[in-house]
Amino acid sequence: MRAMILLAHGSRREESAKEVKEMAKELENQALKKGQFDIVKPAFMQFCEPDFYQVVDEVILNIEDNNSVEGSGEVEQKNIKPTNKKEIIILPYFISAGSHVAEDIPELIKNASAKYPDISFKVTPHLGKFQGLAKLILEET
Repeated sequence: MRAMILLAHGSRREESAKEVKEMAKELENQALKKGQFDIVKPAFMQFCEPDFYQVVDEVILNIEDNNSVEGSGEVEQKNIKPTNKKEIIILPYFISAGSHVAEDIPELIKNASAKYPDISFKVTPHLGKFQGLAKLILEET
């Protein structure tokens, strides 16, 4: 089981949270086609839900149940392949390495690892460090 959590700052603006949730859904659709991840979920540091710990718990339940995931009010069946490796990848959806990236996210991972020692938690570089981001920006302008 391999899951991704798209971890964003969060906003009081509903539209902002909606964009992050849509991105997570698009990532999940593409990841499922490529067999890269079994599930992709959005989580937020503040101002809106779900928060990181809520999503970790949901993903862990999905790993244990191995058959369904709660989406936007409905239950979707997933073709999750059983595996001994249980991994959650956290993608910090941040352009720069502010205090959330540098301090808060490592603390979240530490706490989640202590609660779920059988799960491998890995953090990718934050979005602003992704190779090819400058090229993508220039292609879109």
